[in-house]
Amino acid sequence: MFKYQVIHNQKFEEEKFFNKKELGEILNLYGFMVSMGEWKDYAIFINKNAVGFDIYRKATEKPLYQIIKNLHSIKKNEKFLIKDQSGVILKKSPELKNILEVINKRKLKLVK
Repeated sequence: MFKYQVIHNQKFEEEKFFNKKELGEILNLYGFMVSMGEWKDYAIFINKNAVGFDIYRKATEKPLYQIIKNLHSIKKNEKFLIKDQSGVILKKSPELKNILEVINKRKLKLVK
């Protein structure tokens, strides 16, 4: 007979990726911009400190935007940030929707 032991992992609640809601918001925006013909490709990167979603106009270029989630951010207002093609931080925020507003404002210019 086997004895089973339950191991309680205290780090189980630790974030390691975008959650379902966050990834849904990013992919909704990405899908819209692809349908407008503005974006063509994306990449996701993961390391022990951050996870990111890179957006490309062409796969051979630098990413237009990098949406980054800091997994171990000490400052609460730096949980999410967005960088442009040059690596300049456009905005930092504790919430993803505030970061995506940077792109949404530019998206509105395309629709008009």
